[in-house]
Parts: sequence; structure tokens; C-alpha cells
Amino acid sequence: MSQARRYPRLIELITLIGVLLYVGRSLYFAHSALSIGDEGAYLYKGLAFARGEYRPFQEYGFWTNKAPLAFLIPGYIQLWFGPGLREGRYFAVLISILMLAGLWITANRLGGKKWAAIVVWVYALSDPHLATYSQALSQGLVACLMSWMLVCVLGDNRPLWQLVLGSIISVLVVMTRQNMVFVPPILILYVFWQYGSKAGWWAITASIVTSIAFLAIYWPGILQVWAGWLPSAQTPFLDNFRILGTPAGAFHGPSTLARWQAFAIGVRDHFFVLCGSLCGVMLWIHKERWKNPDQFKPAVFLGVLFFFLFLLHMWGSIFNDFCSLCFTSYQMFFSMTGLLFVLVVFSNGISESKRRFPLLALPLVLTSSVLGLSYYPVWSDWLLDAVHIPRIGASIAYGRIGFASLRDVLTYAFDLESDLQKRVASILGGGLVGITILVISLISFQLLKKGSWRYSRNLTIFSTFMVAALTLSSFLNFSQYHPSCSTNFLAYYERAGKALAEITPPNSLLYWKGSGRQLALLLYVEDVRYFPPQISAGAGYLIGDSDHLLKFGLYNDELDQQWKESADILMIWRFFPTVLFEEFQDQTKYQPIPFDMGEIRNCEHPLFLFKRQP
Repeated sequence: MSQARRYPRLIELITLIGVLLYVGRSLYFAHSALSIGDEGAYLYKGLAFARGEYRPFQEYGFWTNKAPLAFLIPGYIQLWFGPGLREGRYFAVLISILMLAGLWITANRLGGKKWAAIVVWVYALSDPHLATYSQALSQGLVACLMSWMLVCVLGDNRPLWQLVLGSIISVLVVMTRQNMVFVPPILILYVFWQYGSKAGWWAITASIVTSIAFLAIYWPGILQVWAGWLPSAQTPFLDNFRILGTPAGAFHGPSTLARWQAFAIGVRDHFFVLCGSLCGVMLWIHKERWKNPDQFKPAVFLGVLFFFLFLLHMWGSIFNDFCSLCFTSYQMFFSMTGLLFVLVVFSNGISESKRRFPLLALPLVLTSSVLGLSYYPVWSDWLLDAVHIPRIGASIAYGRIGFASLRDVLTYAFDLESDLQKRVASILGGGLVGITILVISLISFQLLKKGSWRYSRNLTIFSTFMVAALTLSSFLNFSQYHPSCSTNFLAYYERAGKALAEITPPNSLLYWKGSGRQLALLLYVEDVRYFPPQISAGAGYLIGDSDHLLKFGLYNDELDQQWKESADILMIWRFFPTVLFEEFQDQTKYQPIPFDMGEIRNCEHPLFLFKRQP
């Protein structure tokens, strides 16, 4: 008798433990993770929008570089419950719990309670997802909306009202992050395919009406979030919504090694989803052999949606100069679609053919090699010195076997630079670990099949590999997300913000050049004036026409100098790229204002305050 039959509530108990672990670890990250510029910008701009001080896409206001809901939702939460980082993060945790609930509902429909429990535990054990979703970022909002969109459209015989609601939510996804613009058309095509033309036309109508409503509210300024994506030669009518400016200073984009490292980190942080999805494609079987043929179309929809969004965001990050390190955070928007794809494919049966084994082994070894690359700071030097390779030429010449370290081989035989050697060693090490796990999996299956083992060879190998890889990754990730300010970070941040408010005179005109991580401190400073273009995540500084840039909420040297000379209080991070800190040491121009940041100084750079001398 199976454990599930002997203990009918066992799966529910395992799921509940996973949920509690997810909630507990989310709160841990909410209290311990350092703030970043995007978080501060969403909260501060959103609060100003909610208060009616500015509007999204308003000329000569804030740079609204994201779709409006990314700012409005956290903004109204602060308007209702009070401004601050704590309020924003607690709401983010609540949103992530709702995301998990929706994901469990869909997973239970598609694969049953066992697979739904696996989905919960994948997220509960994923430090990158928990760390991202517990901050006031748009990733959590989009993930929650995506999760409930899938609740509405996936499963047997979804009622028409849910299909319509799912289509509306798909537009809300886009109005939270414009990079998800292809979600509604893919969803609508699926509704036509799965539910017929009547449901499809209802879905189109709902999507169009919702889109028109948002466009009407923010027309025409909202066009700027997409104008930069389209070729100007073919769309000259959008020229008024394009930013004409160039980055200040030399900017050459990330190096090739940096792009590869960003790719490796993205694979590591989403290993179960990426490796599982690739293996699912390799072991795909004909529809006639599915346990539930009705789930074939949902599987195709999930697969198309996931791989399309994955390739799109890989192109937008790895293959462009804007932000290669954003590759892993971009996947947080849609990773649940890949996870559900894995669930549907594997729960309906995979190919048991021995001829598919090479197709299974290929993604397992390749992803383990990339996983090895992501840990190159941890083990590359050890690999270079510990791994020794036979010297064939010396063995023939001297009649005895000689060995050389991997470092010597890569240095003298291939003439590789040190940084490249470390990457090569890490890739080889990861691949070797992957091959070792594969061999152990094969041996384990041979031993298990002699007993009452009833699972297929390929499923056994895949399961063993994934458990081993996730266990090793969890062990290596143990020290990756240690709290720099302990779990009292939120309290420290609030104290620093309130201390900043106490020493900032009411109605002061602020000149802000703090770091992105310090931006949320301004949430606690009320009754002040500021220059909106300075409120951004470290961006917004370009070379171009002053009026044109200011119209979009951006600025240049000329505007920066004007603001510096007119401000009452200047808040400076000494490492800000465009700040000459020595200038503020001139006490004939600026008078220092003592600012005690309290305990947060242990994990944040100091923020210096100056008063402009009359």
C-alpha cells in the first residue's frame, strides 16, 4: 500500500509545510534584503502618483520608464497604509503568497496534489525567487497576475467569464511591465484553439476594451514605453515619444565574459525550470499516448509562452548592452509558466525509449556545465590546481606517465588569460559533475528495477539528477544571501529615514544624488520639494537638449548645475558617477549637516548632507 493511501492527508501536510516555509522565508528576506534603486523608485514615484502630485507620463515630471501599474499599485498601498519600505515589502510578501496560491490551484488541476506540492516546494527552496518577490518590485506584481491569469484559463471546461477575466488580467500584466506585451496575443490564440471562436472573440473584445481604457487614460504619453522598441525609420509618427539623448561618459556595454556569467547566473537561479523544460521537450511523446490527452493543448500553450518569453528576455538582456545582469530577474516575471510546463509534460508520461537517452543527457550535462560556470568564484581556483591531466608527449618521451595541472595546461598549451581559465575550469567541472550524476543515476536505476521499482528509466534518471543538482545548489547557495544588516534591516532603515526627516527643514528644495539603495529613505521625508528627474534608479542622466530631456523626466549637465545652485539641501553619495565629492568639501559654498544613519551604516554607504551657503 502506498504512503498516500495509508496516510491520506500526507500530501496536504507536506504542502502546508512548504507553504509555511515559503511564508517564513519570504518574511526573512523582506526584513533582511538590502534595498535597490528600482524598489525605491517604484515606491517614491508611486506615492507621488497616488497623492496626485504628478501623473504617469506627465511632461516635465518623473521619468515613467515602466508601465503605470508598476508604480500605481505600490503607490496606493502606501497612500492607504502609510509610506515606507516596510509597508511596500509586506505588501510584496502578501502578493507573493497570492501568487503561490494561484500556482497551487493550477498545478493541482493539471497534475494533482503531488505535483502541486512539488511546485510549492520548488518555490519555497528558491532563494532567488524569494529574495525578489519579497521586495517592492514589479516582478512580484507581474508573477501574481500571471499566476491568476493561468488559474482563469487552464483546466477542464473553464467558464466563459473566467476566460474573459483571464484576458483582462493579461492586459493588466502588460500595464505593469511593458516587456510582457506578447502575453495577451499568445493567450488569445490559445483561447481560440482550446475553447473555440466564441470564447476567442470574447477574449479579444475584453483585451481590446481594457487596453483602450488604459491608453485613453494615459494617452499619448504612454506611447513612450514602446516607442524606443520600434525602428524609427518605419515609425516616424512616434518620434515625439522617443528620447533623443546619449549616455554620459564612455559606455561600451558588458564584456563577453560578463554576458556569459550573467547567463550562467540566470540558469542557476532557474535551474529546475530551465533544465526541466528542456528535458520535457526532449522526452515529449505523441498526444495519443498522453494519460490525459485534454492537457496536450495547455502543455503546448505553456511551452510556447515560456520559451518565447525566455528567448525574448534573453535577447533583451544578454544580447543587448542595457543590463545583462537583469537576465535572472527578468525570468521572475514568467518562470511559473515553465514550471507548469514541466508539470504537465512529466505528469502525462514521457518517452521511455533508450534512444531518447542521449537527448535527455544533453540538456542535463549542458545545464550542469553552465551551473558550474555560475559558481566560478567559489571553486575555479581549486579546480585549476587540483585537477591534473596526463602529459601524453612527456609520457612517450620519458616512458613514464606525467601530469600537469589544469592551470598549466590552459596557460602553456592554450595561452588563456587568468579570467578565461577560471571560466573554462568551472564549465568543465560542472560538466564532469553532471556526467557523474548521470552515471550514478543509471547505476541506481539498474539496481532499483530488480525490485518493485515501477518508474521508467528516463524519469528515474531525470528525477535523480534534479534532486542531486538542487541539493548541491542549495548547499552552495547557503552563504549567498546572508543578511548584511541582520533581520532588523527594515527597522534600521526606518530609523535612518526618520532621522533624515528630522534634520530636513520643511519646504526645503532638495538636490538628490544618493545611491539607489538609499532612495527609499526619501519616503520618510515629507513636506519638501525636489527635482523629479533625480528620483530614479541611478539612470536618467544623458547628453542632449535640456528641454527635450526635461520633458521626459531626464536631465543633463546644464540642468544638474542649475539645480545644484538653487537647492537648499544637497544629499550626496560620494560614489555617484557624476558627483565630484571634493567640490562639496569647500565650506565657503556648502555647510555640512551632521546625519547619524544609525545601525544602517553597517550595511549602507554614508549619505552626506550639505546646506548651500547663502
